[in-house]
Amino acid sequence: MQQAGIPLALPELYNRIGWLYPLLFDEIIVRSTPPFREIMSRYPKVVHAISHAGTLGWIPAILSLLRVALLEGGHHRKALGIFHRGLYRFTLSRWVLRTVFQSMEPPTFAQVVEVFKNGPINDIAVFPEGDNCILGDVYEIRPFRSPKFVELAIAANAPILVTVHRGAEEWGKDFYIPSWMLRWVRRIEPAYIRPLMKNPILNLPTRLTRIPKFSLRSILYFPRLSYDQLSSRPRERWFQLHGEAERVKALMVALLKDMPYV
Repeated sequence: MQQAGIPLALPELYNRIGWLYPLLFDEIIVRSTPPFREIMSRYPKVVHAISHAGTLGWIPAILSLLRVALLEGGHHRKALGIFHRGLYRFTLSRWVLRTVFQSMEPPTFAQVVEVFKNGPINDIAVFPEGDNCILGDVYEIRPFRSPKFVELAIAANAPILVTVHRGAEEWGKDFYIPSWMLRWVRRIEPAYIRPLMKNPILNLPTRLTRIPKFSLRSILYFPRLSYDQLSSRPRERWFQLHGEAERVKALMVALLKDMPYV
């Protein structure tokens, strides 16, 4: 039977990837409301909704949050990695997911809800912009692909830690997509066609460089919905979740606007 994934103790995860820090970072700056130590000690389950900032922006964001969590008393916590299905298509990213995060294949949403609600999981990190991160300006918050992360939070009665970051935007480069190439894009990902007709730019990963100063800004958000308030009708349920997700997106936009470029 397909599993949602293996809970990973944060110190164990850090031991696997700790060698990356001196290669990628000079300095990690964190500002959180409330302080991260209070979040780690007070809330047994947290959904981390993180901005993307380019295709590879999730890498320094996850690494930085992991180190901060351990420095602020999160040694007892366990995390579950939830990754975009597209990452399982490529040999290198699939190897990273299986080796580092013990994620053999993308789980169903129902499996994730079950293991987060009833299993020994404290933290789940999601990137709501999804593959929209390659469309538009990497210095802005892009539209969310799905509001399902809100349902995940309210199902487990967990707050959402909204986090944005700056410093990894230069890991990607903008490429102009001429109109004649759109038919090839349509074969790979039809959902990109409409955005590319408005702004024919794709931001693709081109390099991994050292980040002199990587900045994180986080704020805790409590969904206004409870699980028993969710409609049983799929369309109404989606609009309820979408409303909450838009509040999270507005928070991301405000936090990012308040952060200096680094």
